[in-house]
Amino acid sequence: MERLIRFCRACRRHPLALDLALALAILLINLLVPGGKHVGERIELNATVVILAVAGAVALTFRRLAPLAVLVVTTGVAAAFVIAEQAKSPIVVFMGVAVYTVVMSKDRLTRSVAVIGTALVTLTVEVLFVGGDVLDNLGLVFFVLFSGAIGEAVRNRRAYLQELEERALRAERSRDEEAQRRVIEERLRIAHELHDVIAHHIALMNVQSGVAAHVLRTQPEEAEQALALVRSGGRTVLQELTVLLGVLRRSGSPLPTAPAPSLQELDTLIHSFTAAGMKVDWTPLVSPGALPDVIELTAYRIVQESLTNVLKHAPGASARVRITRGADGLTVEVTDTGATVGSTAQPGGGHGLIGMRERVAAVGGTLHTGPGPSGGFAVHAVLPLETGVVGDDQGVAGGRSDVDPERVPGAGELSTRSGGRC
Repeated sequence: MERLIRFCRACRRHPLALDLALALAILLINLLVPGGKHVGERIELNATVVILAVAGAVALTFRRLAPLAVLVVTTGVAAAFVIAEQAKSPIVVFMGVAVYTVVMSKDRLTRSVAVIGTALVTLTVEVLFVGGDVLDNLGLVFFVLFSGAIGEAVRNRRAYLQELEERALRAERSRDEEAQRRVIEERLRIAHELHDVIAHHIALMNVQSGVAAHVLRTQPEEAEQALALVRSGGRTVLQELTVLLGVLRRSGSPLPTAPAPSLQELDTLIHSFTAAGMKVDWTPLVSPGALPDVIELTAYRIVQESLTNVLKHAPGASARVRITRGADGLTVEVTDTGATVGSTAQPGGGHGLIGMRERVAAVGGTLHTGPGPSGGFAVHAVLPLETGVVGDDQGVAGGRSDVDPERVPGAGELSTRSGGRC
C-alpha cells in the first residue's frame, strides 16, 4: 500500500510521463492483439494496424493539453480501423481514455455532447462496416458510456474531497478567529479589572501620601494617620494583584473567583473616599429588591470610577451619589461641585469614561457624562433591570464588547466638554 501511494504521488508530479507510459501500454496491447471480427478470431498485424495504433498512442500522450482534439483524433483512429479492417480491436481503448479525459476537464454541456457524439459515430461506423444490426454493435457504445461514467465518478469524488478540504480550512480559520476574539476579550477584561480594582486604591494612596508630605512637620499625628491609610491601601492593592494573578495562572474551568462587588458594599467603598478627605453625600438605597448581579456590578463600578475621578481631577470637591430604582431601570447619578480654588488637578487621558461606557453599553443601558447644571461634573446612567441573569455577571465583569455602543440609543454619550476626566 505504501509503495502504491508513493507511485501515485510520483505520477502526480510527472503527468506527461504517466500519459506516455499509458499510451505505450495500450500500443503494446494493440500490437500483441490486433483484433478480429468475432470473439477468438484474430487479424494479421499489418502496416495499417501499426500506423493507426502509433497515431492513437502519440495523440493520447497530449490528452491533458488538448482533450477535445485528442478525442477527435482517437475517434478517427478507431473509425479508420473499423473501415480498413472491418473488425473490432483494442484500439478503441485510446478513445475510451480520451473520453475519460474530456469528462474530467470540461463543463457539463461540452462533455455531454462529446460523449454522445462519440458513441453515435462509433455505432454508425460499426453498423455500416462490420455488419449486424444496432443491438449487435451496442458493446462499443456501452464502452464509451462506461468511460464517461468513470470520468464523472472520479470528477465528483475530487470535487467532494476539495469541498471537504475547503470546509476544513474554513473551520480552521473560524477556530483561529474565535481564539483571537477570545484573546481580545480576555485582554479587555483584565484591563477593566486592573483599572476598576487597582486604580482607585492607587488614587487614594496618592492623595494620602500628598497629605502626609504636607503636614509631616506641622501635624505629625495627621501625617501618621495618612501614612497608615497609604499602607492599608498598599496591602489592599497587593491582595487584589495576588488574587488576579492567581486566577490568571490557574488552568481548568470553572475558575474559583471572589464574589463580584454589589450595591451592599457601597458603604465600604464610599467610606474609603471619605477617609481620604472627600465629602460624599450618600443615601443608601432602601429595599432595592432583587437585582441581576450584572446590574449591581455595573452600578458599583460607575460609582467607584466617578468618585475616583472626583478625587483625581477635582481636589477639594464634594460629591453626591444617588441610586434610585424605577419601573424600567436603575438610575445611578454621581455629581460633584468642581475643584476648589488653588487646587491642582491631575491631567486626564485615562480610560475611566471609556470603561464606564463599555460596561453600560454591554447591559443595554444609557450613559451621559459632562458638566453639571450648577458646575462641576455629572455622571448619569440608566441600567435596564431586565438585563442579565441573577448569578451571571460574566458579560460585564469580563468587559465584553458584544453590544456595539453606537447601536444603543444614548449609550456611552461622552461630552466633548468633559473637563479632561479619564
